[in-house]
Amino acid sequence: MAKKRMLEGTFVHLPNIDTRRERRLWAGGIHSWEGFLERFGKSPFHRLQCSTIESSREALKHGDGDFFADALPDDEAWRCFPHFKKIAYLDIETTGLAPDSDYVTVIGVFDGAKTHSYVHGINLDRFRDDIAEYDMVVTFNGSQFDIPFLKKHIPGVKIPLLHADLRFILASLDVRGGLKKIERQFGFERDDDIRNMNGYSAVLLWQSYLRSKDESVLDRLVRYNSADIGNLEKLMGWAYKEKRARTGFDDLRSKPGKQV
Repeated sequence: MAKKRMLEGTFVHLPNIDTRRERRLWAGGIHSWEGFLERFGKSPFHRLQCSTIESSREALKHGDGDFFADALPDDEAWRCFPHFKKIAYLDIETTGLAPDSDYVTVIGVFDGAKTHSYVHGINLDRFRDDIAEYDMVVTFNGSQFDIPFLKKHIPGVKIPLLHADLRFILASLDVRGGLKKIERQFGFERDDDIRNMNGYSAVLLWQSYLRSKDESVLDRLVRYNSADIGNLEKLMGWAYKEKRARTGFDDLRSKPGKQV
């Protein structure tokens, strides 16, 4: 059976439907929004759910990621991954961990084809306009650090609401630890001169650059930041397949449906 895009077979964003009831719908032969409407479209008891499906179809048609960010439970945002092409894989470097006293030094965004780097005092102001062009953002621990930090220091920035945080998605798949540890588990390698760097190393590099204005120092910092986002797409792709498999969506689609 051909792979069906899962978001169009997702029901957990409908009123009064959780993952257990969603599985019952799949087991009952309802594997798509269209199938739900065919089965329940004339039922007065499902009017609100059918209305939400109609809104979902329009939102997907127009690439409205914000709709699904609001409608889906936070831990189900991964389902949107294959449906939105304008995805920003994002990571930031800062002078420290305190948003009130520290500031952003480098922002890296990988768009699936090219890495865009934004550096404090050089082109950081471009980030505000550029990030607004994306439909979805993927980070590692961005919900706890990167996104709040950016909102604190770039007033009015419109970061996509649809956000997949790989730290928690991977943890739900029993893959835990920092990004670099996880990369090693997956066999991903970094360049020798940035392989052993961490967040504090990035702080020291920025301080060194401010003192020396040595472009090679800044280049190393930017490459370190780029490495932090370079494998997020691969990790997201793996996590999506694993999360999808664990829902039972494909297995239940392959079995004859029973009345629900």
